[in-house]
Amino acid sequence: MTDEQLECHECSAHCEKVVYPAACLAMNCRFLYAFKEDGETYFGCIEKVFPHEINLRSFQEIERGKGGFGVVKVTRQPLPQCSVAVQSCYATGEGPLCRNLYFRRRDRREVQAVDE
Repeated sequence: MTDEQLECHECSAHCEKVVYPAACLAMNCRFLYAFKEDGETYFGCIEKVFPHEINLRSFQEIERGKGGFGVVKVTRQPLPQCSVAVQSCYATGEGPLCRNLYFRRRDRREVQAVDE
């Protein structure tokens, strides 16, 4: 796998790649791990696509809410099965024109904003 950009700062939009942990759980990704600590279960990615260990109970509570848990920033190249998106500090159609359309189009989708 070739190294690709995880972030783009070619313009003031400041885009970054993110991953959906809910998709990792839904597909029963073989790179997920879980452990118990102080009576709570935590899960994370062995490959450290996302670096966080997420509390499963809190995750499930948030996931049931409007918009679900959402995304976390990737810290290394996503794996082919990862549900990756590109997040920008501007909503689509707002802000500056993108100078690196390849970065935005390379991945499968854009992060959708949750309406209030």
